Amino acid sequence: MLELIFGTRTKVRLLQLLAASRSPITRNELARITHSGIRSTYTQIEELIAIGVLKETENGRSRVVLDPEFPFYDSIRDLLLSSRDYPGTPQDVLKLVDRICGDNYYLGAFTAARQSITPIDYDPPVYMINILKKQYRRLYPRLKALGKLPNIRVYEKTGEAGETTIIANACESIPPDVKRVDYLNVEVWIASTERGIIECLARKTPFTLYGTYLALLQNRLDNVIDLAYFRKLAMEENCLPLALAVMSEFNEVSGRDIFELTEEEKKMASSAKEMVDTKEIKHAINTVMG
Repeated sequence: MLELIFGTRTKVRLLQLLAASRSPITRNELARITHSGIRSTYTQIEELIAIGVLKETENGRSRVVLDPEFPFYDSIRDLLLSSRDYPGTPQDVLKLVDRICGDNYYLGAFTAARQSITPIDYDPPVYMINILKKQYRRLYPRLKALGKLPNIRVYEKTGEAGETTIIANACESIPPDVKRVDYLNVEVWIASTERGIIECLARKTPFTLYGTYLALLQNRLDNVIDLAYFRKLAMEENCLPLALAVMSEFNEVSGRDIFELTEEEKKMASSAKEMVDTKEIKHAINTVMG
C-alpha cells in the first residue's frame, strides 16, 4: 500500500500540493504546477483514486482532492504538510550533515570565517564540509543523497548552486582549532575564524575574493580575529606573503593602518601584491566602511 501511495517523486509532489490546497485541482493544473508530464500525472492520479487516497469531484471540470474517507487521511495529510518544506532552512541541512558525519568532519572556509560577525552583502548558503579521509568513502554517499532533496545541491567540486549547496572535501586530519559550537542555532564542528579566512585565500573554494576580503575586514574592525594566529596559519598554508599583501592593500586603499605590519612584512607583502584584487579590496572597504 505505501509503495503505491508514495512510490514516485511525482506522487509525493502531487499529494503535497493537494494536501496544502483548500479546493480540488484539475489534472492539468497538477501537471503544470508540479512540472510533471501530463501522461505520468494522469496515470499516477488514477492509481491514487483506485486505492482511495484521492477522489474526483465535479465542478465544471473533473477535479481531484484528498479523500477524507480514506482510513489514513489524517495521518497522511499531516505527514505531507509537515514534510513539505523540510529541509527548508540552512539549519535543517546543517543538522542533517552533523547527524551523518558525527565527529568526523568540520565546517571550514567562509562558514568559519563569518561565524563571529553579521555578514554584510555577501553570505551564500554554501558549506564546505571537510570529512576525515579515512571516513570519506563511507560518509560521502550519505551526504550525496541529500542532493536528491529539493533545492539542495551536493558536490565534491564546485557546481551549480541550489538554495543550499554542500561542497564535500576529504581532509587528512581535524585541525586542533576545530570546536563544537552553536552556529545558526545548530550544534556543529567548525574551524576557527582565522582558519576559515586562510582556507578561502589559499585553497580553491566556491567563495569569491570579495566575500573573503569582506570577512577579513569585518572580523578585524569588530576585533574578533587573532592576527598572530592568522599569520601562523598563513605560514603553515604557505600563503603568508599573500595574506600580508591583502592586509597591506587594505591599509593602502583605505589610507588607514587597519592592519599593523612590520617593515619586513611590508617587503614580504610586496612580493605577492599582484595576487591581490585591488578592485575587490576597494569594493569591500566601500561596503563595510562607506
